[in-house]
Amino acid sequence: MSSPYPDPDLKPVSQRTSLATLTNPLPDGCSYGSIPSKDASPAERVIWVEFPPDSRDNPFYFSTKRKVGITLCALIYCWYCSITASAFSIQSGAMCEDLNCPHLGAEAGIALYAWGAGIMPLFVAPVSEEFGRRPVYLVALFFLLVFHVLQAVAQNTATALVARFLAGVAGSVGTSVVGGTVADIFTPAHRGLPMMLTGFILYFATGIGGTIFAYVTTRLGWRWTWWIIVISLGACVPLFVLVMPETRSSIILRRRAKKLRTERGLSDGGRYLSHPEIEKVRFLTALKTSLTRPLIFLVTEPIVMFFSLWVALAWSVMYVQVAGLPYMMRTLYGFNTEQVGLVYLTACLGACFGYLGGYAQEYLYRRYAPTKGVEARLFTPMVAGVLFALGCFITGATARSEIHWIASAIGQVVVITAVMIIYVTAFTYVSECYGTYASSAMASQSCLRNMVGGGIAFGTTSMFKGMSVRWALILMGGIAALLALVPFVAFFYGPAIRQRSPYSRELMRQEREALDAERVQRELRGMDMTGAEDIEGEVYEKERE
Repeated sequence: MSSPYPDPDLKPVSQRTSLATLTNPLPDGCSYGSIPSKDASPAERVIWVEFPPDSRDNPFYFSTKRKVGITLCALIYCWYCSITASAFSIQSGAMCEDLNCPHLGAEAGIALYAWGAGIMPLFVAPVSEEFGRRPVYLVALFFLLVFHVLQAVAQNTATALVARFLAGVAGSVGTSVVGGTVADIFTPAHRGLPMMLTGFILYFATGIGGTIFAYVTTRLGWRWTWWIIVISLGACVPLFVLVMPETRSSIILRRRAKKLRTERGLSDGGRYLSHPEIEKVRFLTALKTSLTRPLIFLVTEPIVMFFSLWVALAWSVMYVQVAGLPYMMRTLYGFNTEQVGLVYLTACLGACFGYLGGYAQEYLYRRYAPTKGVEARLFTPMVAGVLFALGCFITGATARSEIHWIASAIGQVVVITAVMIIYVTAFTYVSECYGTYASSAMASQSCLRNMVGGGIAFGTTSMFKGMSVRWALILMGGIAALLALVPFVAFFYGPAIRQRSPYSRELMRQEREALDAERVQRELRGMDMTGAEDIEGEVYEKERE
């Protein structure tokens, strides 16, 4: 991928003119360059605005305290986007009885939430690039609050379902922008555990939501499910306003360049500009690209294609558990609503085991990344793929009234443990493979995952009735066994696959060149090198050779 500015002055940061050689030192991080003209006139001299080495304005090098605050806000958003899924499922029976709607309406509510969450990520990328992450969070949080109020006051099924779809649209930020936020503030070597923590919250919240709101529904009524979410979510709004800053580096650089133009004008012999300002495309063009690129990735990039299929199946099984657990436990074992709610704790237990698996994966990654590169992210996912299929087989084979319910619950724990590891892998591995295009790769996954998961959720009861719970889950186990090959193929053939990709190879190169530039500048200034760590660099250099 050639540079859009073929000018000899536009060199990587590490090769630009040293600050010490300038007669009139520029602000730290700035350097002279030029923009080639479109006609025969001389090139315009400009001053490129970059982050100074170790700058606290650079999201990669925010203070630990600031990163903790940002991560906390992101996790809170994930919590509410997930807790609402099982909350709707557990209260759907009471809601349908009150609003006189068929049970199919309840399944439609689960599916519509997933579909809303699947469509919106295609639009989020250009919006966050144009306006930043912070406005997206704040606007989405406001609408998430409003649409939960609408569910609480709904007097008919249509209102409840429309509110459900729109809540999914607002909630999509929890599974799309949150991943981007983690990538904004953590370098590739440090993304593993934050992403694992995000996955943990998604699944733990799903489990705890079913348990808590089972008791709320039976003792206070189904509307209080939504009022409790509204009250607690509203209490978090000030935290987002005060703690969540802008984390997208291109937006921060654009603002810094604009500030320097206002303060210094042309007094330093050139116009202050940032590369994101020059490379910025029109919003409608960016929106068109955002809508088409994920679909192109989905059909042309093998890594995106197969990881998306794998995580879509895993997400579908999770939705089967969310949507089908009440039917399964009531039909096979005669459980009441509160007993069904307790069974949702299997998701919490699975999330805990999955998080422990994340710690093991992080240890293996840091040990083998210097020789395996990004494929060192795939050790526990290879195990998880096998566990996923095994968990489906256990749950399906034991889903019979004459077998104690604890056997199928064990299978559900195994499934959620595996699904969580698969989900986090799909985010972390693919985001590293596609660098600055990670949002498009994530949008591909999110779209397919939620559209397929929503469709499965919509037909869960019909599938259970037509095939029986047992054979429906065994069928999914068979598909899971086939897709368990995905991480093995990526582990052994990932470098060769990326070499054939016009996107992945170049984007990984760009991200590592930025880290190399930061490392060079730190070495020249005698700074601490920890924040610029790139433990995959050795194997990356071998791939380039």
